[in-house]
Amino acid sequence: MMEQILSKDNKNVKEYGKLISSKSYRDQNGTFAIESIKLILEAACSGVVFQKVFVTEQCVKKNPAVLQKLFDLDCPVYQISKAVEEKMTCTQNAGGLFAICKKLDKHRQADTIVPNGKYLYLAGLQDTGNVGTILRTAEAVGLDGVVISAGTCDIYNLKVLRASMGSAFRLPIFFGKDPASDLEQFGKRFVTYAAVVDESADSVLQTSFAPNSMVVIGNEGNGLEPRTITACQKQITIRMKGNAESLNAGMAAGILMWELVQN
Repeated sequence: MMEQILSKDNKNVKEYGKLISSKSYRDQNGTFAIESIKLILEAACSGVVFQKVFVTEQCVKKNPAVLQKLFDLDCPVYQISKAVEEKMTCTQNAGGLFAICKKLDKHRQADTIVPNGKYLYLAGLQDTGNVGTILRTAEAVGLDGVVISAGTCDIYNLKVLRASMGSAFRLPIFFGKDPASDLEQFGKRFVTYAAVVDESADSVLQTSFAPNSMVVIGNEGNGLEPRTITACQKQITIRMKGNAESLNAGMAAGILMWELVQN
């Protein structure tokens, strides 16, 4: 028998709302919030530890097999009212299923990376859709991991998690600090490549990447800071034809990652 939550002022509902809206609250508690059947099942299959699950009666009726999976998560499962569902819902496709989970232990600090493989470093990206798409692509092409700088949007933001389609739960992700300082240290163990919009840089199509490589992508609007570029050993670019001046950060990252793993 599930405990019912009928009030929007319930403490668990308020906790969920804070985790959705506040990175500092997520960091403080070591937890995050997600919604939708697909994302929650992806999390469950990826070893995410659940603390609380919230489900509507309608969701259970439409998806009876889901209920047993929820009880298998070994955490409290609450049945919520329509009013509470409306309070908790962030997107049109929530489907009446919500959860509070623990952050993954496998997401570690950047200085724990073993210098063996090919990585992407995200320096100051702010668009949640771009970051989620990049994580999804990184898993798809077989990248060894992604480093997230202190200035990049939180990977536990619900919009990032949704855009990643579960890749954020499975991909090796490391948390860096200041990009320039990080890359000075990474330069001792990797060949570091700054992705720039500069005709004088080497074409990514003609670059032979080292076995231990790290490609650095900058902010959507401003690119990489000069000091970050200086901290990298090489500069690479995607040469474009026509009148296009630059590519969307997610699209550019996809091209760079594909080339990175090909050679």
